[in-house]
Amino acid sequence: MNVTRVDIPNSIHKFKQFYTTLEGAYLKHLIAPKDRMAPEDIIVIHNNKKVKAGIWKDNQKKGDTNPYFEEHYPTPEHNEEIQDEIFLLYDDCGLNYAHFFFDFFGKCIYFDEIRKTNPKVKLGILEEFYQETGNSTFIKQWLDLYYQDQDIKIVILKKEVQYKVKTLIIPNSFYWFPEGYGDDYIVEKIIETVAKVPKIEVTTKGCYISRQDTLKRGWYHGRDLINELELIEQIQNKLGYDIVELMDYDIIGKIQIFKSYPIIVQQSSASNINILFSNKDNTHVIISNPRMTDWLNFKINQFSEKSKSNLITLEGGGEYLSDYIEPNTNQGNYPWQLTNIEGIIEVLKQINNNEI
Repeated sequence: MNVTRVDIPNSIHKFKQFYTTLEGAYLKHLIAPKDRMAPEDIIVIHNNKKVKAGIWKDNQKKGDTNPYFEEHYPTPEHNEEIQDEIFLLYDDCGLNYAHFFFDFFGKCIYFDEIRKTNPKVKLGILEEFYQETGNSTFIKQWLDLYYQDQDIKIVILKKEVQYKVKTLIIPNSFYWFPEGYGDDYIVEKIIETVAKVPKIEVTTKGCYISRQDTLKRGWYHGRDLINELELIEQIQNKLGYDIVELMDYDIIGKIQIFKSYPIIVQQSSASNINILFSNKDNTHVIISNPRMTDWLNFKINQFSEKSKSNLITLEGGGEYLSDYIEPNTNQGNYPWQLTNIEGIIEVLKQINNNEI
């Protein structure tokens, strides 16, 4: 076992920026529970102990260099053997769009550093996190775009296969969303990647990012705006904006939307990350969910500054609907409603007419 520190210029989290190298580790991609409330996608065994390094989030946040839990495990029987050096790209929150870009993709910084001196190292990724179809295709699409024209060898770790890996490299967390600071290097990489994608021609001045796609596809949270359809109808009738459901687009299409529309209206949500896809020609209008205003608006202000796009946040126009919360539901996932849609439309008209 070896712990290697990585020195990233101007980083404020140097104490937790390292990766752990294990020789002769056993790895299994588990079938995760449906509620996904615990990191049960993977188990790694080394020296007859369960590995927590780079897998268990609380230890990553602390910068804990102890790689193991205390309990003893027997040596697993393996189905397949990998005679290569594998860099494990994994985060238990990686299927979440916002956490993907920061908690998951952020670890590619370690992989890129390692490849400067060891170009033969391969990128290992769990099958569930590298899909051609389904709700999480953005992961593969983004990695393909980021590593475009680079000779990257990817090893897909299949579900319920017990692997023995000659050399397994497990990165610690580089940054975890939504920490206030420490993500500058990741943001730079996102903006560099987005620069590869050209704008498209649009026929309206603005668009509204609908969240109806998450309801149609049974997305896992209940943080829905219950009178969103009324808002959509007003935006269409009074502003003539396009209504966009992002889950209908691949990552290239998402980037083009956020680069191309002069005005982009959306709720507080993970898709606010896409402000980083924009530039000085785009104006973002965020209708703030009261649950997310304090912390998310701080982050989207940072994203606006980094991308040089314009940002207007509309606060105070919504309320929780706590009576809708079902027993045993995550209490952070309140449904909510807008209390003054007409007022929001009037503000949007002023923005549309360059009066704000």
